[in-house]
Amino acid sequence: MKEAIAARLRRIVRRAGTRDEEGFTTVEVLVAFGIAAAATIMAFQIAGTAAAAVRRIEARRVAADEAEGVVLRRLAEGPLRPGLARGVFSDGTPWTLAVTDLRPALGLGRVPPLWQVRVTGASTVPLYATLIPERQE
Repeated sequence: MKEAIAARLRRIVRRAGTRDEEGFTTVEVLVAFGIAAAATIMAFQIAGTAAAAVRRIEARRVAADEAEGVVLRRLAEGPLRPGLARGVFSDGTPWTLAVTDLRPALGLGRVPPLWQVRVTGASTVPLYATLIPERQE
């Protein structure tokens, strides 16, 4: 009888040791959650950076459009003359319009003026720049 009990215990131990368990351990689940959290944080950082870049690009586009409008209004007022004009954009940012005759810098003598027109914002970087030849009438 002792041998039968011992054999039976051996079978039970063998089955328990080789039994296939289904599912994940707690550590595996926690590692998966950690990886998913890290990926989510990185995705939010990338999306935030991209959204900020889009906002900056849109702001520069609006500033360039308004700067072009400043030049067009100045051209509508009459013939260009060298000098500076100042004002503010719709968002309150100051602008400066500089009109320069390039003939002396280019060494041109008796030709109609070639106007360099530049609009700068709060910094000295031009928001809009163009060359406009004087019309001969």
